[in-house]
Amino acid sequence: MRSLAMSTRALSRRNFLALSGTAAASLVAAACVAPEVAPAAGEGEPMMETIELNHWGFSGPIWESIWEAIPDTYPNLKVNPTEIGDIVFGDQKYLTAVAAGTGPDTALQGRHTFLQFAAKGLYYDVTDQFDASDLNRDDYTPVQLNETVWEGKIYGLPWDTDVRFLYWNRDHFAEVGLDPDQPPTTWAELEEYTDKLNIRDGDEVVRYGFVPYLYGNSWMWLWAFQAGAPSLSDDKRTVLCDDQIWIDTLQWLVDFYDNYVGDFESANSFQQGLQSAGLGLPFVAGKTSMSATGSWHVGDLLRSPGVDYGTAPAPIPAGGMKSTWSCGFSIIMAPGSEHPEEAFQVMRWFTGTPGWDALATADVAEAKRTWEREQLEGDPKFWPRLACYLPALEHLEKTYLPELGEIENSTWALSLDALRNWTHGCGSVMGLAALQYWVEMDNAARNALSKQMTPEEAMLNCKTLVQEATDQAWESIDNA
Repeated sequence: MRSLAMSTRALSRRNFLALSGTAAASLVAAACVAPEVAPAAGEGEPMMETIELNHWGFSGPIWESIWEAIPDTYPNLKVNPTEIGDIVFGDQKYLTAVAAGTGPDTALQGRHTFLQFAAKGLYYDVTDQFDASDLNRDDYTPVQLNETVWEGKIYGLPWDTDVRFLYWNRDHFAEVGLDPDQPPTTWAELEEYTDKLNIRDGDEVVRYGFVPYLYGNSWMWLWAFQAGAPSLSDDKRTVLCDDQIWIDTLQWLVDFYDNYVGDFESANSFQQGLQSAGLGLPFVAGKTSMSATGSWHVGDLLRSPGVDYGTAPAPIPAGGMKSTWSCGFSIIMAPGSEHPEEAFQVMRWFTGTPGWDALATADVAEAKRTWEREQLEGDPKFWPRLACYLPALEHLEKTYLPELGEIENSTWALSLDALRNWTHGCGSVMGLAALQYWVEMDNAARNALSKQMTPEEAMLNCKTLVQEATDQAWESIDNA
């Protein structure tokens, strides 16, 4: 096998859940089944009134074609899409519009900050509509569904997700005498492998074996979760990033740079230089031998068939645990929607199999255009996104994975295993000051890696700032 991932098998919703081990979130599981196609009006019957809904989300030809497909299921609905802007680190456009009473009917929202905004009443409570529908509580990935729940109420439906793990270049391994089928499994092995894979010409870096921060998409969260670091107290009121595990994890990152990477800013400049030269990501360009990044990276590698790679869970520390983290987007209804029933139908459609089928069709067409535009060799390849709605995830697997190779199929299975058993949700680990927590955790890492603070100073500073923001968030809720 070229990967340590599990062999692919058809995804069973029952098997998925059986294998599964803020405002403050209570855990409620929910899911939806695809709605039946609404019958057309018969002869002599009055035509249904067309209801137009405004949706804020991603823009471009792919997304326009998706919304054009909704009348196939709901002939009386028309969705007008509008670009929403940045929704990963908060959404000022949406917040301003809702406050002014001019928000959309539905919108995509990042799960980093979902509970932070749900607790403030910025999303419509869809619990009653959910309970009155034929939605099945077993049909969503549990971690992602939990991230849409605040105090037992459902404020949205999760749409997509991702996971993070280790990619390694098999050819690079073979060049230095490492077994190309055996990636590092511990932090100690990661250090050993990185040392062997590094290539320098005097003081100039030719190739990094591995860079643990800002190369790929691991951040501090991946490494600390593997070490068992806590992020919040059970009641979501106390920030725990001053725990010794966080400090030790950041110290390990600092030591890794000192011993195997070198200067933090120089490493960042190396990556920026590759991208400025049009060479793309360091791992794709062959300038790093390993990368800790997300499941979506398979799509990048399909467009770079010269990279012979494997995937596996990221290495763990002594006494640590296999772990990763996931994020993504959910669809919500704005409080001021004048068509809540139809807006909920849109939410169900978009997160359900029909919506995902429309997106995959558009993505496949875009892949064909990319192959033609970039004059890539071979037939166009399509790597599906990870749906939170399990029947849609199963549909994507059965439809598109047979067209891909062994490494893509094993990586898909690795992704599902992570979603079942060993992932954290970005929206559930940061609490009611999620945006501040994300920013200050990144600042802590940068301050320590650039030697502006010691790891302990950096994490204590993070704790102070995020705790203050968390206290303020809870105070506004408690006094409401």
